[in-house]
Amino acid sequence: MKKPSFIHQGEECLDRVSKGNTDIRLLARHNSLEVMKQKIAEGSTFYLDSAEDWQGFEFIYLLDGKLEYADADPPIILEAGDYISRENVSEESWFETKTDVTVLYTSNQPAFYLLREEIEDYLRLSEEIESTEQMEGHSERLVRMSHEVGERLGLSIDRMADLRYASFFHDLGKARVPDRILEKEGKLTPDEWEIMEKHTKWGREMLAEAEHLRRVGEIVEQSHERVDGRGYPNELEKEEISLEARIIAVVDAWDAMRTDRPYRDALSKEEAIRELKENKDSQFDSRVVEIFLDVLEERSSNLSSGERESYGRLSSQFSRRKKLIGLSREVLSQKNSEKIRRGLLK
Repeated sequence: MKKPSFIHQGEECLDRVSKGNTDIRLLARHNSLEVMKQKIAEGSTFYLDSAEDWQGFEFIYLLDGKLEYADADPPIILEAGDYISRENVSEESWFETKTDVTVLYTSNQPAFYLLREEIEDYLRLSEEIESTEQMEGHSERLVRMSHEVGERLGLSIDRMADLRYASFFHDLGKARVPDRILEKEGKLTPDEWEIMEKHTKWGREMLAEAEHLRRVGEIVEQSHERVDGRGYPNELEKEEISLEARIIAVVDAWDAMRTDRPYRDALSKEEAIRELKENKDSQFDSRVVEIFLDVLEERSSNLSSGERESYGRLSSQFSRRKKLIGLSREVLSQKNSEKIRRGLLK
């Protein structure tokens, strides 16, 4: 007997899109009603729109894992069996996944293809960033470390989401900088610096194509400002620079100092720490530097000797891989620049 059309088993679904540990499956649709199963990675942030932006009804049933609703004091933890039912809620509702989470999501307005388009755009953009990075994993490291600093500085959950996106996309504008400048081993000429310093504005322009990422673009544009007003592109100083941009400036500088670049070898940990301390209140926000160094110290104290040896071996492997990647890029064509995904899921 042929299986009835209304029976679905195993991995069957109408459509599907994935990004890393995030997976969205469209299970059923009737007119404008959609039923989706979503897997969201631990440490992700997502929000549900306000009534002004979303006129529909949403029902989210937590099948597995743990969510935190951060807009309550104290935060509310949701676990398997709990659910969210929203209609005409006046403000955005922000959530953070405390573990990998699986939810059943029902919406009375079409949402799946919007999510799919946004995730696919994000994936293409991620490939573009990877093709311009001078060392594999740079943006991912910035996301992790900026997140830790932002939490300690008490950023709200929506600002934490902006910080993570800005950390990941902070070098997006370098996709427009010629490779001869990005890969130059010697000192840049004044004309070359003029081009290089445009990358933060270019990044902001590219992110501004998506309205919901405009503030992220503003943070990216400010990520090379200095608290003494001698940075670029707008010579902002002190509180004129967003806290998110001040965080990225410190973490980005640390990662740049601690990795090999075409124009110099990596600095030692002690040398990089000394640079951060010597440039407090001139290049960097002193409070951000202090918090960042606390994070480094705790990370270091939590590593066992065996983990330190393993980390050293991995660093050596990454260095060798970087040289191979650089050679490969000479013979492989570059990826095309793409657009931005919306910040609904991360």
